[in-house]
Amino acid sequence: MASIRTRLTAWNAGVLAVIVCVLLAAAYVFIRYASLTQIDRSLLQEKDLVSSTIAAHAGQQRDRTTLVAALVADLQTHGLDVLQSPDPGNMIVTMPVSLDEDDRQASQDGNVARPPTTVDWRDLTATVAAQRDDDQAFNIRAERGELRALAWRATLDSRPFTFVVSEHFHDTAELLETARDAALFALPVALLIAVLSGYLLARRALGPVAAMTAEARRIGARNVHERLSIRDPDDELGQLALAFNEVLARVDAALEQQRRFTADASHELRTPLALLRTEAEVALSSDHAGASEYRAALEATRDSSRQLSRIVEDLFLLARADAGQTLLVAQRMRLDEMIRSTLQSLQPLAEAKGIALDTPWLPIVVYDGDPELLRRALTNLIDNAIKYMPGPGRVAVTLEAADGEYVIKVSDNGPGISAADVPRLFERFFRGDSSRPHHETVNSPGAGLGLAIARDIAELHGGSVTLARSSETGSVFEIHLPQTRSVGAPSPDRPHSG
Repeated sequence: MASIRTRLTAWNAGVLAVIVCVLLAAAYVFIRYASLTQIDRSLLQEKDLVSSTIAAHAGQQRDRTTLVAALVADLQTHGLDVLQSPDPGNMIVTMPVSLDEDDRQASQDGNVARPPTTVDWRDLTATVAAQRDDDQAFNIRAERGELRALAWRATLDSRPFTFVVSEHFHDTAELLETARDAALFALPVALLIAVLSGYLLARRALGPVAAMTAEARRIGARNVHERLSIRDPDDELGQLALAFNEVLARVDAALEQQRRFTADASHELRTPLALLRTEAEVALSSDHAGASEYRAALEATRDSSRQLSRIVEDLFLLARADAGQTLLVAQRMRLDEMIRSTLQSLQPLAEAKGIALDTPWLPIVVYDGDPELLRRALTNLIDNAIKYMPGPGRVAVTLEAADGEYVIKVSDNGPGISAADVPRLFERFFRGDSSRPHHETVNSPGAGLGLAIARDIAELHGGSVTLARSSETGSVFEIHLPQTRSVGAPSPDRPHSG
């Protein structure tokens, strides 16, 4: 397919050619119409002159030959040449005296001018016979070029005659021919100008596009932070460059997030792997280790393996969510029963730190969702509340319906969250320990993925996770789930909670 520059040039040339053709045709038609109108107006004046001359001879008692001769003589005195048709001689044609160069030279030499222009009487008789309107002008052929004529019928001394007045059409024909020649010359010149102007216009209009293309080709993964230059942000190309820069900004942010995600994941995986290797090397290097030492090494290896498995499963879940793959296995479930079973599974962890898990009365709520994913989201919130509790305390979970949503609230009476940590609270691998000490759980320190996973799970269900309140007296997290939602397509290999 032709380039945009070629197509713009062709369109510009085609449109301008059509405009020029229309203007030239209109000019030609106007010139012809104006010329013919002027000649026809002169013919009407000559008709009036001949009619008044005829009226002056009316009623004279003369024979036909004498009467016609007298009429011809009077018309010649008014500067008109007169032609009389041959037998039967009932047609009289008048035309103005118009001598050519030879006639003028003969006249200056005192010689007699050439005879009047002769006409094709047979053709003229047929043309006049076909005329229905006496005031309708027509063209006739003559010896010295075409004539413009006007015919009408009248009586001369009770005898019928056909009178024809005519004007030379030679000057008008030459004018029209000159106009045609000018049009034929102007058309190719206009086309050439149209092609050149279209090419220059397209080149000027598409110049910024070519510059943007060259800049865009230079931008890659290593310099994605660069942006396209914008000459005029208000025109269409400027808006295109702005939109492209916005896309580059999103790509840059995504690549930066991917790099940070990869670095954080590598850092989190390094610790349990190092512990596994250390415990194995210590156990193998001891020649006199007893059963208790080997058991302790295996227990440490087991704990590190569990932490490693949990981190890998969390990363897999987040990767699937980022890829837009459906993770839900939606089914009819009871939210209240899911909350009770989750609290029951976390009871040993809470008792180890002296934390009470309170479950007020929960309404019966039937919901279409993925019970394992929702259990995982709730577990992450409760686990965070237990993990950051400095000592004995209380964690409460409630369920209520409000404004078309089901709201699961997880509240604690811990130290709260620093205001500086709130904007990054749901970022992956972020652990907000700037305002409160990191109190390790019985299991292991977290990887900073719990809140991010809980948020993604809620969004998969069409809801959200928010920090409703945080102060020195505790924090409240809320899981919002819409009461009516479109159930996602089942996924055969959804990751399980760890």
